[in-house]
Amino acid sequence: MALAWAAILTLRHALYDGGILQSQRGALPTLVMGNVEVGGTGKTPHVMDAARRLQQLLGEHAVGVLSRGYGRTTTGFVWVSDALDWNEVGDEPWMIQSNLPGIAVAVCENRLRGLARMARDCPNLKAVVLDDGMQHRALRPDILIGLMGRPRPKGMSWFALMPAGPFRDLPSRLHRCDQLVDTSGHHPECTWSSRTESGAPQRWPNSGSGREDVLESPVLMVTGIARPHRVLTSAQQHSEVSGYALYPDHHAFTRQDVDNWLDWMNEAGIASLLTTEKDAVRLSPHQDALAGIDVWVLPLHLVWHTEAPYQAFLETWAQTLPSQSKPLQ
Repeated sequence: MALAWAAILTLRHALYDGGILQSQRGALPTLVMGNVEVGGTGKTPHVMDAARRLQQLLGEHAVGVLSRGYGRTTTGFVWVSDALDWNEVGDEPWMIQSNLPGIAVAVCENRLRGLARMARDCPNLKAVVLDDGMQHRALRPDILIGLMGRPRPKGMSWFALMPAGPFRDLPSRLHRCDQLVDTSGHHPECTWSSRTESGAPQRWPNSGSGREDVLESPVLMVTGIARPHRVLTSAQQHSEVSGYALYPDHHAFTRQDVDNWLDWMNEAGIASLLTTEKDAVRLSPHQDALAGIDVWVLPLHLVWHTEAPYQAFLETWAQTLPSQSKPLQ
């Protein structure tokens, strides 16, 4: 299967690179944060960080974020601010909008159509950061930043492709990036490097336990993210973790899941549950069932080891963006 997938990807990229399949610029200048791996490189924190920095450079209401909206129940274009709950737009876009209320966040599986709609609805937009648009070859991004979280495969790299390995696209695609970011310490040759880390636990805003703002140990750790080992390590630094409930990335928690946690916590004599920001989004439908539980959230922070060149790169790009009065070519 991995060899067949490698052949399909190679042909697809060759068709785009040769001009047989067309790529074109979007209706707005774009900065794409992407990777060739199956999760775990920190795209969402990097997207939020880039959007914040560009907003500081370009002004309020001048920056947007566009995502596919993985796992959502809707199709087509949707403004995240118009959605009734996270299921309509996906957990990550919902979290981005919650953390960046002054930035226009949208989802659309067709990035070109999504950018056209954003340009039409928000004429003040000057740039859009794309969450994971690297594989959408119909869009030719203005800036492509690749995130590298795993060691680069050696030899016949198709062995590393899914389902045999953790790569969803050809590792050679990284050579097309304008900049590469080492997010794991495996790639010292990268010009830029960063890491994500969890901050001190914060009480879940939906928690109805009424307890004081002190995380009581021990806790049950609940998460459904890619490569959860980093979060588990952070959790152990803040509290005694007596149990783990680990699920696939983007898992939609069910009432049965919650009942299982409550039963286990009751038997173990544990009153506190710890989770991540992204998981907390998917817990919101069950806040009534968790009313008697002390729920805490680990906030995720992005730390740059090479902040100065990264900031300078964004400043240079922002200075070269076309004004809103000039049509994009």
